[in-house]
Amino acid sequence: MSLGSAGLVPDFFIRLPSLAALVRAALTCREWRRAVASSPEFRRRFHATHPDPLLGLFFSIPGPAQTPNLPAFPSFAPTCCRDCDTSAAVRGSDFFLTSLQARLEEEHQNWDIIDCCRGYCLLMNWDDALLAVFNLLTRRIEFVVYMTSPEFFKEACGNRHPALLNARLLCSDDNGQPKSFRLVVLSLDDSRIRANICSSDTGEWSSLPWVEKMPTPLRSTESFRSNCWLQNQGSMQANGVLYWVYKDWRYLVSLDTATMVFSVVPLPQCLIHCSFDVDETKDGATCIVYEDGLNVGVLLHTKDDDGADRWVVDRVVFLRYELDEILRAGLHDDSALFHLVDNSRWLYVLTVQDGYAYLSTHEKLHDPETPCWFLSLCLETMKLERLFRRTFDGDVHPYIMAWPPSLVGDYGRFAVEDTT
Repeated sequence: MSLGSAGLVPDFFIRLPSLAALVRAALTCREWRRAVASSPEFRRRFHATHPDPLLGLFFSIPGPAQTPNLPAFPSFAPTCCRDCDTSAAVRGSDFFLTSLQARLEEEHQNWDIIDCCRGYCLLMNWDDALLAVFNLLTRRIEFVVYMTSPEFFKEACGNRHPALLNARLLCSDDNGQPKSFRLVVLSLDDSRIRANICSSDTGEWSSLPWVEKMPTPLRSTESFRSNCWLQNQGSMQANGVLYWVYKDWRYLVSLDTATMVFSVVPLPQCLIHCSFDVDETKDGATCIVYEDGLNVGVLLHTKDDDGADRWVVDRVVFLRYELDEILRAGLHDDSALFHLVDNSRWLYVLTVQDGYAYLSTHEKLHDPETPCWFLSLCLETMKLERLFRRTFDGDVHPYIMAWPPSLVGDYGRFAVEDTT
């Protein structure tokens, strides 16, 4: 009697050690694949006890590599995988982007990573304004589009040249169409903003109307001639809402991608000139994780009685002693490696994803020749974990292993196979 005929597949699979182990087991036969793909309840149970694993961190290409534009690619630093199936997933994936280089025969091979979402990477060719959505685990280029449209700056007004921000990647929820996604790009003129959207269903850009009455940005001497009055780093999003911060650190701008409505609220005082990111807690609440020296704080998103957005302090944790302990773990006072442990005075929030904050002991614009430590912080337990030590001077994007499309719903060729 097979596991499938006995109805024991979910009970057996829930005991597997990792998502990678589940993928390997479920794809053994159609019956087992169908048992997982047809059960959203099982996927929710499995995810609750088996968080999607961090496979490593992508590091953007260094700034000088973009000017002038020389062949360059983002680098990847894998984490230490204790599970053999997860390690095999890392070894079998294309983190060197060789598939991208081979299939897109562009004259200028200069790609940088600008976003990661649910197993997809959004990469940008700076010379050709070309965007590519790439699945590293399957080695598939899912979508390619030029980030150009006559509508981006149509009817822009003001004395300065309009600006275009980096694209953001939005992936669909678990609704039977896991490969559906959208790209969102913001256009800015002197005081207005507009969203431009490209759907994988159409492959065409559509531009929404300009939004008036945005708070007037304060412009520094250096940026007086520029219309890029929103910060262009990072990829903050949570629960279908995208976020940007004013360069003058006065306001937080959000775009609800379900309604395509912009909102603007004053930036909480505790976030001014701090590193922070927006994501979701394990129970799905929108939160902001920020640093203050060696303190890490969490703000939760709420709404007033009149529907206005508010951010309230949930907790602030002092991590000095825990940081010292984990950086010195396994070392003795006379160890030759002891000098690698800095007496850190700051922690910097690089990004937040899937209930974990990723931190460094140096800010990204510090001396790129001086290595620093990278760490993860579980937002549920506030437990700190050491990842690795290396140099960097750009954006950092965690790559989280996502559920493969073959295990998320019965669609396309999988629906056909299951009826044969």
